[in-house]
Amino acid sequence: MKSKVFILVVIFSLMTFLNASAEEAKIKGDATLIDEVVNLQGQKAKFNEYRDIRNGPTGQFDLQYERGNYYVDAYGQEVGRKDQSYGLYGGKWGSFRYDFKYDELPHNLTEQAKTFYNGYGGANLSYTPQPPSTFLPNTNFTTWNTFDYSVERKTFSGGFKLDMLKPFFFGVSAAREERKGVVPIGTAGTSPGGIALELPAPISYLTDTIRVEAGYLKDPLSLAFRYTYGQFENDNGNLNFRNPATANTAATTDTFTLPPDNDYYKFDFKGALKLPWNSKFNADVSYARNETGKNLLSSYVSDSTAAASNIGIQGRTGITLSNYVFNGRMDIQNYNFVLTTNPIYFLDTKMFYKYYQTNNKSSQITTTDSTVAAPPAGVGPTFSNEPRLFDYLTYRYGGQLGFKLPMSFYLITEYTKAHISRKREDVPTNDDDIVNAELRWSGVDFLVARVGYENLHRHADFHAPVVTDPTDINNIEPYIRRFDVASKYQDTVKASLDLFPIEDLSIGLGYKWRQIRYTDTILGLQTWRGNEFHVDVDYLAFKRVKFFGYFDYEYAILDQFQRSLPSGTAGVFNPANAPTATAFNWTIAETDYNWAYGVGTEVYAIPKKLTFRFQNTYVRSKGFADYTYLLPANLLAQQAPVNTRTQDNIDINNLDNYRLTYYLAKLTYTPIKPLSLSLAYAFEKYIYDDAQYNGYKYVPATSGGAGAFLTGAYANQNYRANIVFASASYLF
Repeated sequence: MKSKVFILVVIFSLMTFLNASAEEAKIKGDATLIDEVVNLQGQKAKFNEYRDIRNGPTGQFDLQYERGNYYVDAYGQEVGRKDQSYGLYGGKWGSFRYDFKYDELPHNLTEQAKTFYNGYGGANLSYTPQPPSTFLPNTNFTTWNTFDYSVERKTFSGGFKLDMLKPFFFGVSAAREERKGVVPIGTAGTSPGGIALELPAPISYLTDTIRVEAGYLKDPLSLAFRYTYGQFENDNGNLNFRNPATANTAATTDTFTLPPDNDYYKFDFKGALKLPWNSKFNADVSYARNETGKNLLSSYVSDSTAAASNIGIQGRTGITLSNYVFNGRMDIQNYNFVLTTNPIYFLDTKMFYKYYQTNNKSSQITTTDSTVAAPPAGVGPTFSNEPRLFDYLTYRYGGQLGFKLPMSFYLITEYTKAHISRKREDVPTNDDDIVNAELRWSGVDFLVARVGYENLHRHADFHAPVVTDPTDINNIEPYIRRFDVASKYQDTVKASLDLFPIEDLSIGLGYKWRQIRYTDTILGLQTWRGNEFHVDVDYLAFKRVKFFGYFDYEYAILDQFQRSLPSGTAGVFNPANAPTATAFNWTIAETDYNWAYGVGTEVYAIPKKLTFRFQNTYVRSKGFADYTYLLPANLLAQQAPVNTRTQDNIDINNLDNYRLTYYLAKLTYTPIKPLSLSLAYAFEKYIYDDAQYNGYKYVPATSGGAGAFLTGAYANQNYRANIVFASASYLF
């Protein structure tokens, strides 16, 4: 099918030349043939996460054809690989343009994952219990099925734009994206408590998009109107699986809902008008809608016998819904207005207003579950999804002033006011005040210096939840502030220098400091402090040897204050209470370090004939979590495992640690001007070290809160690769 499409594309492209003038055709371009030999040890998926490096040939090309006012450009990259891409552009200067593109992009997650389920890759997962158990699967993971977690994306798009009706223009484009593969998803076996399950979920998505655009473009006015329609289809609306949490859950089929089919519509308008006093007004207005529909289930899986089930089916509990079809609809409005002006030579100004609002018009459905008691006891409560129909409104406005000052200084000052309203119980609204300034100096030809400061003050409208009794877990909420919406003061200072002290030498230096204080937070993230440094150097010595390098260093410290407490107990929520063995406060100071460097050289041994390139890059990340239980020694000794915990051995010394090392040596020889030959060797090594993945277990336990059946997703990411590749490029 795709080959037929490309044939039609080529025919269409050639037709544009039928009426071309008799002028001589001009053809130019380049083609490269590459052959790679790869020796890879370790996790292939991590090595090729978003690429396809493997043994065998590949190549790339770029062709340009022009005759009179007509032209065609074609390119191809990574030919024959899973990350290949092709493009064709053509048209007639000043009259019309067209383009066609085809791209593939893999996302490899984990190779050789394991599952006891049959039917992986599809929408129905089953297994046969391992005797003597009547419901548990085989726990010997070495006998499980193996498969790969990966997703392949293929995109085909094309467009046509008509310019010959100037100042009017018209365009139409379309795109199709296919995604196929398997990804990991997690779910609870039962709730609350019980085991965790990691399931291989199928990806079989198809997205079609069409866009029509028309407008007017002539000084001082530009107008553009655009309509976009998108359709998303998922071949698998649900993932059905046998749930091995208990004998009851395994007696029926559990269901994990997957993304439903949906439609997307969008109208948008963009306009610009040039005004007196070197001014310009820009407007961007849009309205969009998402719609979907989904059949709902009339029961859910639970740990209940047939006798205890309210519908008489083992492992299932029935519910009553006000509507068994959910119709989702989200309307979105967006406005963006900007006015820039330069009324006098030393003053630049900008004023802006941005508005974004969603209006959730999805079905409001009530659920009645007769098995859940609510006061008075024995009355099945009714739940509504209305509080969970998320809506969001945000707007921001402000202004910027730029001053050209004496002695080559330039000062930029800006103020922004932002507001967010959302359907959220704890903090429904936020208001931000943001002030920033930057001073730039360029008084000499070889140096540009910048220094800047920003202050953000976030106000949070906290609402405490309703508390039903002294044991209600919501009693802890007045002390908690979640960091994404909590009140805070944020200060940022940054500075940079761009130096050009001599010809062929450039140096870049940068520094940024940031501090965040969550002023109203008792339980949660209280402070964040971080520093960043970077250096870039590029130097060409004697026109024959080029040196280049960079160094980046970042570190951040996050301080949290938290509380541990037993459920269903009164009087344990206040952090100011004296500690007990089961209700106490604790802190964590998390430190994250990241640094990277890259150094290299290019030696032009014979200018325009023979070049050597050597390069080394290194990336390192290291995290440490320093836990402290705010307990006296006698109570600390009572923490499980009893008489083993200290303030030192509860720390996490390896938190998301990794190292990436890369070396490259390359020789390029140009025997004649159009021909270039290259031979190269690359070494790449990746090591991941994290407390959550070290000592990975597929089945840590078969029951209880520590129980889980895992598949190995994202585990064992280390790899080591040696790559030799040769290439030949020809210009014509």
